[in-house]
Amino acid sequence: MSDSFPNPDIQQELNAFFSQEEFIAFFDFYLPGSGGKMLNGLCKVARPADGHSVNYLCLTFVVDTPNDEAEKQIERLLAKFDLKALREQLPSLQSLTSVPASMRHSENYVHQMDLIFPKDKDLDLREVVPMLLFSLRKATGFKTESPQWWDEVSLDAPKPTEAEKANWGNRLKAIFKAVGKK
Repeated sequence: MSDSFPNPDIQQELNAFFSQEEFIAFFDFYLPGSGGKMLNGLCKVARPADGHSVNYLCLTFVVDTPNDEAEKQIERLLAKFDLKALREQLPSLQSLTSVPASMRHSENYVHQMDLIFPKDKDLDLREVVPMLLFSLRKATGFKTESPQWWDEVSLDAPKPTEAEKANWGNRLKAIFKAVGKK
């Protein structure tokens, strides 16, 4: 996020809202092709810390896009990973936001989705995350690796990238629109 944000209070609010997220898992995915893997990516799964005002999971897709065609292809495929595709496995899903990062035309494409659940819905993440992978495979044709849980790896959970931080304003607007707040 730029330090030249017009209203510094907005930047502080965004930082406060999204700094509560904790990364819980990640998985690799790819699109198989005749010459091997056509698209390679990583998806990070995060959730807000306890006591947050919105019950959601954030999926951050980071995909290698060496050219414009790869970027267009990932956009088309992620468009298929929509509310209808997710509700087949997660019927309690209330809403979905889908926000590509505004930093475009680089070697990586970043796209964030927030899956919003009822506030009182407890999520068993060990069940929900595999359902997400199944839904992603079914909707897009991607192959996925098994999820890796942050509590199983000795590494510290990653910090949000500059592209992710630059996208926080768009994500926040989309989340509040999805939950009916203005």
